[in-house]
Amino acid sequence: MDQFQDFYAFMEAIDVYGKEAGIAKVIPPDEWHQQLPSIETSLQNVRVHNPIVQHIFGSQGTYQQTNVEKRRPFTLNQWHALCQQDDYRTPDLSTTRTSRLLTKKRRRSTSIEPVSLHDPTVPHHQRYPKRLTTSQSSTTHLRSPPPSPDLAKRTKREIEADEIATALSESPVPLDFELHEHNESLYTDDHCKELERIYWRNLTFNPPMYGADMCGSLFDDSVKAWNVAKLPNLLNQIGVSLPGVNTPYLYFGMWKATFPWHVEDMDLYSINYLHFGAPKQWYAIPGSSSKKFERVMQNTFFQQSKACPEFLRHKTHLASPSYLANNGIPVHRCVQHQGEFMITFPFGYHSGYNLGLNCAESVNFALKSWVDIGRQAKACHCITDSVVIDMSVFDDKNPSQPVTTQANKKRPRQPRPSPSGCILCCNETIPTDMITSDHQPIHQLCAESIPETYLEQTPSGQSVVAGIQDIHPSRWKLTCLFCHKKKGACMQCCFGKCWRSFHATCAQAAGATLQRNVDRVEATLVIDGYCPPHDPKRREEKAQAQEQNHKRIMDSLPAGQAVMARYPGAGEYFGTIDQHVPEKRSCRIKFPDGTLRTVLWSNLTLA
Repeated sequence: MDQFQDFYAFMEAIDVYGKEAGIAKVIPPDEWHQQLPSIETSLQNVRVHNPIVQHIFGSQGTYQQTNVEKRRPFTLNQWHALCQQDDYRTPDLSTTRTSRLLTKKRRRSTSIEPVSLHDPTVPHHQRYPKRLTTSQSSTTHLRSPPPSPDLAKRTKREIEADEIATALSESPVPLDFELHEHNESLYTDDHCKELERIYWRNLTFNPPMYGADMCGSLFDDSVKAWNVAKLPNLLNQIGVSLPGVNTPYLYFGMWKATFPWHVEDMDLYSINYLHFGAPKQWYAIPGSSSKKFERVMQNTFFQQSKACPEFLRHKTHLASPSYLANNGIPVHRCVQHQGEFMITFPFGYHSGYNLGLNCAESVNFALKSWVDIGRQAKACHCITDSVVIDMSVFDDKNPSQPVTTQANKKRPRQPRPSPSGCILCCNETIPTDMITSDHQPIHQLCAESIPETYLEQTPSGQSVVAGIQDIHPSRWKLTCLFCHKKKGACMQCCFGKCWRSFHATCAQAAGATLQRNVDRVEATLVIDGYCPPHDPKRREEKAQAQEQNHKRIMDSLPAGQAVMARYPGAGEYFGTIDQHVPEKRSCRIKFPDGTLRTVLWSNLTLA
């Protein structure tokens, strides 16, 4: 316990080993856990703001991830209920039937016990039970009482509006679930290996959500040893607050919530503590194999590597352990349970995923041995929140020199002013009609298209736009579909899972459809927009043009018209038009022997 108390000395002791392994797990003594105060009271005020929906595409061991914001906050009770739904909960491996169903494409397991389908003594309704709906299966899993008649009459949108209003309120929300409700002994090595197999086989199905990069800490000030929010290290000398670097982030995960391959900004050390919940599965590349790993990933994702040499810092690329092993890259596996620390070291590429609902806290730190590493670290210049620290402040010659960072230091919730007056777009043709709470010009249309911003009244009665500082950092990185500029903050297409982004004023100038979402609560002034491929007006125009084209073809090929039907690879045959099938862009042809066959219009010529 005494050796564990001194964080800096402990890290220096394992530094040599850690740099070679790339990652290390630290299990605190029981005495340290007993000194930790309860975090339940703090969690009552925590909200999971705008979690990202992780869409993962790819096959054969290589994948790319696209993150799309979910435009709403969640209380922890709502997040817990979400993690119990069929699409988001951890697979149940207690029965072979459930395990087998999980390997099939997008099949959902139910709580029905397997029975023999050929036993005549089993009643028909038990041999062929009705399939549970999502809401029924979720209710069964949670063992909650049936809804009251008043609740049953409410629509899904009304229930969601109430949930959003609860999440937007500042009142504490008592937890209705146990923080340590999951069975820790269940996650044995064999169990985690089976979940790992299911994860890689079902990675592209049912996109998970991840409440990542949330500023805050659950450590009490009374915790002196290994307090992630107050670690003794060189970064404490920096005179500015860098979220996620020298101030911690909170992460709320669920089953399959993923963090792709990456190294820390400026090749810093990082520490991750799992407060409660299901374990995290970690993968790490030994430091001696990091250069070889980079070459393999550059060859695998050649276009991305060509566009940005530091593309792995984007945290959007995945490669399975088996794929890397086939390319000669050793991969270390490690499972982090609640109450355990994970340390990552410079040059230690790491990735992983969550095995269920959990909460983790993470921050960067630096030892003296990092200074030389930081001088040689490279940064990504195609993302606006890339961290670049002025390393001259660590010179021994100038120990009293104040620490500063370059202009693109990590400030994920700060606005990036554009050359035009409006801080959210780059459209100079439309004059700004409002100001923000700190007196910056802004378009009302732009403000209403961003979910984090809202209108408030000043004491003088003037309406101003507030919430600029709450805009998620990823929104400042989006590129406009119309002006092709990465300036300001973009909205995203509201059609399905489309992730195309654009400025509201650019969309308005291009004639795109923008409409106010009247189903949202009043506090969130949100205007939904559509990209050109999903624009209702263009889709309607395309449907009308297609209908006119079909009518023209049918008029030119009336019933009884003699035609030659061409079958690719089998020649042409004489017949007459019997009946058109416009929805299939074809018609039925009557041949001389009296048979009727359906032939595409494109395979017909006049006889």
